[in-house]
Amino acid sequence: MTEAPGFLLFVYGSLKRGQSNHHELGSALFVGEVRTVPQFALRMLDGYPLLIAGAQSIRGELFLLPTARLPTLDAFEGEQYERREIELADRRCVLTYVARDPSTGIAYPGDEWPDSK
Repeated sequence: MTEAPGFLLFVYGSLKRGQSNHHELGSALFVGEVRTVPQFALRMLDGYPLLIAGAQSIRGELFLLPTARLPTLDAFEGEQYERREIELADRRCVLTYVARDPSTGIAYPGDEWPDSK
């Protein structure tokens, strides 16, 4: 049996389309706009969002990436984030980057960054 050729990544900050670090996703395939289950919140650190445990359903984007991209993304995200599996509102389990320290930064009141309202 062969390993799956890729993985689904939920992005909610600067990796989203049109944001400053979207290029870090390389040739990722955009799957769609999605929401998490209502078990998260956002915090802000140095102008960028951090995903933490909470009670909100966070809006973001879903991308399909080759598995070989994981080490590059892990390095890009750095020490502030760790890769974890989370559940989306549609019950799919996907990967994302969450804050290593949930008390870092300041609370962000919205469910989407940047605030599109």
